[in-house]
Amino acid sequence: MSVMDLPEFEAALMYGVEALREGLAVVVANPSPLTYGVIARDARVVNRLKGRPAGQPVGVSVHTEASHDRLFRCLDLRTDSLAMVDFALAERITVLAPIRPDPTMPEWLAPAVKDGWVLFFDGSWGPTWFLWESHPFLYGSSANRTGEAPAASAAEARAQFPARSQMIIDADDQRRPATAYGPSTIIRVARDGRPRLHRSGIQDPDVLLNRLREFRSAVAVLDGSARSPLGRTYLSTSVDENGKPKQLVPNTRIRLGFARQPNKNEGDPRVWDIVRAHVGCNSLGTAAAAGELLTGGRLSIPGIGGTQVGCEPPLRDQEEWLEAFLTSGPAWRLSGDELTLTSGGTTITLLDRMVAEPDFPLDGVKWTVVTTITNADARQGYGRTEAAWIRFDDGRLTGWTGGNDVTGTVTRNNTELSFTDVAVSNRACTAESAAMQAAMLATFQPAVSYTIDHNQLTLLAPSGRGLDLSAQVRY
Repeated sequence: MSVMDLPEFEAALMYGVEALREGLAVVVANPSPLTYGVIARDARVVNRLKGRPAGQPVGVSVHTEASHDRLFRCLDLRTDSLAMVDFALAERITVLAPIRPDPTMPEWLAPAVKDGWVLFFDGSWGPTWFLWESHPFLYGSSANRTGEAPAASAAEARAQFPARSQMIIDADDQRRPATAYGPSTIIRVARDGRPRLHRSGIQDPDVLLNRLREFRSAVAVLDGSARSPLGRTYLSTSVDENGKPKQLVPNTRIRLGFARQPNKNEGDPRVWDIVRAHVGCNSLGTAAAAGELLTGGRLSIPGIGGTQVGCEPPLRDQEEWLEAFLTSGPAWRLSGDELTLTSGGTTITLLDRMVAEPDFPLDGVKWTVVTTITNADARQGYGRTEAAWIRFDDGRLTGWTGGNDVTGTVTRNNTELSFTDVAVSNRACTAESAAMQAAMLATFQPAVSYTIDHNQLTLLAPSGRGLDLSAQVRY
């Protein structure tokens, strides 16, 4: 089915995704009574559409699990305050929070940071979720030219941006009627966790702040500690059973991730505490109301679900062992970056993933192509005898397509790479290496987004073509 065959609203969302990939701005609806907003992959595009200086800070939307977790690691706030922030995001409030002077802060946060404070929101909304979650992060602001009121309807958006907006997602019929519309309220959360009104919006500030303070106090009592594993991922460093080391299946390790996320559906709880687990085969996980997962120094998991991949017997047995351990109510203890879980005679020691597996640098690393990407999400692996790879060194690209050498130049900003002067040698290619070479050349374009997760690099061109690459790592 082509885009032209889709219903009008779904087709508009698809065109919106393509516009964002091409580096354009999109004006998108928010749920009532919020006004429309403008979003883009490049903060400068948002400012240009609004008629503001290119370098003016903007908000960043943290609507995916990865961007949410990376941001929250950088916030200079205690656990109970982070829970309050998640509650605010669930209520569609924009947050201004202190950020640590951390050299590992992801570069994509820079356009949203000013004087040690970061501005962020969760723009994802049910009818338009596909538009948001087709990108790892997006920059945004209210849909208005400087000095004018934010657009409360698609018609008002068209009036303000008749020739400047490249795409307007008309979702007026998806929103409930409201007597008044306005932009999101902005709260400023101090380092001591106290929220204050930073900018009035459509939400009542007195009611809002009281609810946030009450929620923070309640979660602080439930957590019982200023520190917890929430917001971090841990990797096992040792497992002991009855005083003796337990050997895991070769080339596997236990991965536990703890998160606190807003409930995007109507109703309670407004914020979930989540644990995710992996030990070589299926992904496991469960959620509980905020404050109820890590109570009284114990991990309280009444049940756990997961994917249904068929595992080989050693991995299946190991997975069942871990599931039984996690649901036994193990005691947890956090000491610096080390997390210890204990139940019965079993002790699992884990280390913060950012310490155990810090992100590789972009430069000076041989990145091997694992899969090629088409249409931003469809992935295809190749079984070459000699893998294709690339390397970045101070603005120079070198590599191997599986049949030819590749060279070029590359420049970078906070979120993107721009490739120029890309050339390949002139050797004959097999059909498979020719397909890989075409995929690589289609990726090496201007304005290519890049993300690094430990030893995994993803490149995605505006066309939706891209590459998943990996740097070698050993346990």
